[in-house]
Amino acid sequence: MAAESQHHSSKKNRFTIVLVPDEDASKAKNFRIAPWQFITGLLAFAAVSVVLVLLVLTYTPAGEMFPLPNLGLENKYGKELISLNQRMTNLMEQLVELRSYNIKLRRAMGENVTISDSGTVKVVPRTAENEKKKSGSEEQQMSARVRPSISPEQQMIPSLPVKAESETRSAVSFPAILPTEGYITRGFEPGRNHFGMDVAGKTGNLIVAAADGSIVFSGWTFDDGYVVIVSHANNFMSFYKHNQSLLKASGSFVRRGDPIATLGNSGTTSSGPHLHFEIWKDGIPVDPSLYMINLNL
Repeated sequence: MAAESQHHSSKKNRFTIVLVPDEDASKAKNFRIAPWQFITGLLAFAAVSVVLVLLVLTYTPAGEMFPLPNLGLENKYGKELISLNQRMTNLMEQLVELRSYNIKLRRAMGENVTISDSGTVKVVPRTAENEKKKSGSEEQQMSARVRPSISPEQQMIPSLPVKAESETRSAVSFPAILPTEGYITRGFEPGRNHFGMDVAGKTGNLIVAAADGSIVFSGWTFDDGYVVIVSHANNFMSFYKHNQSLLKASGSFVRRGDPIATLGNSGTTSSGPHLHFEIWKDGIPVDPSLYMINLNL
């Protein structure tokens, strides 16, 4: 009796779903489900619906119409945007600095480069008139730098060497050493377009950096052969030309006395094994002997 009563009670706890077709009522179908099955079905349907809605909002354009706030993603992407902005600012500063170095190098290699008010770099074609004006202005600048004013008393003594006070301060602020062993065969002669000093020596002798700095160029040029250009503090640059081989690459940082090349006879303008050494200040060549601390003249 107890089993029969339990059987009847289980039937009472079930629901019957009847499906009756419109055309033929005799083909009706019955489905019996328990309450827990009905509730489980509803929950499953709701869960599937929520998942489908999230997928639609995430992977279709419909998500733009109903944006879902996500504080975690907003904080993450906000920090990434700040980091990218800082990196872009640093890159812009580096580009400006590289452009300045590029202009100085191109001027040092003989190009007539100018900058317009908008920041555009222009190359002025070389003509006889432009070269004449350029050489005249360079001679005036060299005269102003290398030839200081002399008092009437000093003019009466032609052999008295005089150095300007500004040049003495520059020599202290930029101490350099002679880059290689050898004999100085020619000095600084800007009037004859010789903007450095020549040091004759043995092929293969080490050439060292005259002062601390970063190598901005290390490569081959047609006229000067293998060339190294080092950028120093306070807008100084040093040039090492006609080398036999190069020991440092562009972008390397060197200390005073570090080997950077070997002495040679490369380039079409070289007439024998020697180093042609130049020092430039603010884009203008200056007499290297004014900045040497180990030079015996």
